[in-house]
Amino acid sequence: MPIFELSSKKHKNGRRPFKASLYELQPPECVVDDVGTKYNKNGITFLEEYASQTLDSIKDMSVRVEFIDDERTMILAHGDTGVSDDGLPLFNNATTIGHFIKGYIADITLNGETKRCVCGDGYLDEMAYQPFIQSLETQLNNGNSVDGSIEIYRTDNNDAIVYRKGWLEKGRIPTEYIHSGWDMVINPADSSSTLLELNNSKTNKEDNTLDEKELKELIRSTISETNSKNEEFIEQINELNSTINEKDSIIAEKEEKIVELNTSVEQLQNALDQLKKDHETYWAERDLLERELVKAKVAEKLGELDSTLSEFNEEEKSVAKDDIDTLKANLNSCEKKEELNNATAEINSIKSKICMSIVEKQKKKKIAEQNSEKENKNNEVIDIFSEMCSEVQDKDKVDVNIF
Repeated sequence: MPIFELSSKKHKNGRRPFKASLYELQPPECVVDDVGTKYNKNGITFLEEYASQTLDSIKDMSVRVEFIDDERTMILAHGDTGVSDDGLPLFNNATTIGHFIKGYIADITLNGETKRCVCGDGYLDEMAYQPFIQSLETQLNNGNSVDGSIEIYRTDNNDAIVYRKGWLEKGRIPTEYIHSGWDMVINPADSSSTLLELNNSKTNKEDNTLDEKELKELIRSTISETNSKNEEFIEQINELNSTINEKDSIIAEKEEKIVELNTSVEQLQNALDQLKKDHETYWAERDLLERELVKAKVAEKLGELDSTLSEFNEEEKSVAKDDIDTLKANLNSCEKKEELNNATAEINSIKSKICMSIVEKQKKKKIAEQNSEKENKNNEVIDIFSEMCSEVQDKDKVDVNIF
């Protein structure tokens, strides 16, 4: 079955049934030391033992979309607008178009691969959103997928979503949570589901909001640019809508305009698909630039280390050999630029260690020379300041500090 399936049967009560896969479940054997080695793009590992305990929360869960056009046929993301003062996530830009009636776990086939997923059945309000549901039907008939995004929330007896080993960037396993909503979006986190985590930490929420705002601005900007280049296309759509609303139009003319409308919608869907591909390319290029930046920073710090060590010979550097090797190994294994923040301090620490060793050796050498001089004077008692005093008395000699 596909990710989203719309019933072809229209009910007199205006409710159009549908089925949806909400998210993929990972096999228990992928968990090592309470951390999942398989996870979705957001880093979460869903396990069936915990998901099965929260299936009841899918019943009556809202189906939402964020419309970006006046005709209410084009969608964007979750429509979230931040968090209220009492910690409740807000979706003021989202519209509720239906509800789920039950949730269950099943094996489904996605892109030719069988996966264990949490699924749900529900209905959409066709009386209120007929143009949008018709556009969904057209997309599915044309072989296009309708992507969804599940939202999870904390349970009543917890202040946040509970994870088996706490919040981790990758491989975190939610153990206590409820399903709070499902959105239709154009840019999911992975092929099985998009996950929007709620009420975890303020920092994570702020970061997610910022990324989504940037994404919205990018998509709106691209759509605006596309519209400006297709003024004739928009004019045809407006003319078609006007023609449909005119009851005096003959049936033949209506059929012709409907064909034009379906063609135009397909063209618009292709444009949106291209936007999705461009967005994926953008993130791939960004990741590549990040890796190149880290390589350049590593080379810079290795050069700084070599420059510092060039002041010393091999014997002097030997006292800090382990520290030098460790620092070089750590620098070469860096994957994020933040890991290089303490590199200069560690280089200075190695330099200080070498300098202290040099001073210590010089001090020992000086003491050895003094002891040897004492033995050569036939046990004569010498004041430790005698050399300095004799040098002061002999004005023809250069001052020498025995220390």
